Amino acid sequence: MSEGNRAKSGYEGIGRFYDLFADNSDILFFVKYAKKFGSPILDIAAGTGRVSFVLAEKGYHVVALERSPSMIEIARQRFKTASQTIANNLTIIEGDMTNFNIDCKFHLVIIPNSFGHAISTEEQLSTLRCIHNHLSDDGIFILDIIPGALQYEHAEFKENPVSFSNDSTVEREGIIHSDMLRQLMQVNLRYIVRDSNQNIIEEVKVESSAALLFDKEIDLLIHLARFEIENEFGGFDESAYTTESVRRILILKKSNEE
Repeated sequence: MSEGNRAKSGYEGIGRFYDLFADNSDILFFVKYAKKFGSPILDIAAGTGRVSFVLAEKGYHVVALERSPSMIEIARQRFKTASQTIANNLTIIEGDMTNFNIDCKFHLVIIPNSFGHAISTEEQLSTLRCIHNHLSDDGIFILDIIPGALQYEHAEFKENPVSFSNDSTVEREGIIHSDMLRQLMQVNLRYIVRDSNQNIIEEVKVESSAALLFDKEIDLLIHLARFEIENEFGGFDESAYTTESVRRILILKKSNEE
């Protein structure tokens, strides 16, 4: 059995597992907005390309920006065997969402539930200002967040095993701690790979942190970065956002205020 005693930071070492446990309920939502606003599209914190590959396959020109080498590696492996349509339309860039410079203005910018990885207020504002600089004047920025007020202070979970490779399976379990005073969430994940006889052949542990994002602070950051809210939803079904919504999806455009 291969076992890592020391937990890795962030997503390092788990890119190969990421898509197996990903929630794809947002895909149709982003496709709808891609149809409405067109190319080019910037997918920030794109991970393994979960959303980017779908949009590129549908004919949109997409730039996928990702910081994690583990995620980038999987995205590039997928790219090697992707269709010609994807090869023609997708560009993968390794970079940090808090400080990037791409020689392009985008009609649509998305961050699928990763904004919290900008931990500090300074990093969050820097991310938003970078996006503002890269958004076309008539473009739309979709900011997808999970409201911090609804996070559990402590939670544990275990997910069912899923097929992996060579008749093996992988399961995921985790512990979440939310520090409401520091507005920080700590996530400890454990991935267990078993062979066809259910023997553990590999175990990977990772630790990551994310900011807890509260409505008033998000509204202030949006204002400081010179965006305004065109619409907001409480889910990908475009239901109205309320204080009980498990998601806050903000449709933002550049503000006319200087």
